[in-house]
Amino acid sequence: MDTKFNKRGQLGSLAPAILGLVFAAIVLVFGLVISQELRDTQEAGSDAYQAANDTMAGLASFSDFWTIIVLAVVITIVIGLLLVVFGGAGRKAR
Repeated sequence: MDTKFNKRGQLGSLAPAILGLVFAAIVLVFGLVISQELRDTQEAGSDAYQAANDTMAGLASFSDFWTIIVLAVVITIVIGLLLVVFGGAGRKAR
């Protein structure tokens, strides 16, 4: 049975995780900035001000977990790289 171990293909499968993490960070930052600007243009106590304030509080709560999310993705990437580097050492095409 002829099997081939393709390291390049396995490293390429990590790219979506990295791109997803970057995209999520951009969305979080833009969401916070836009909500803050919307809130600052409204009169305090109005419905729009309260909605923007609630949105900012929600995004701020989510950002508390951002460190855990980033850490989980980084650990996944490192484990994937370790499996690519050390997993192919014993495999040979027969």
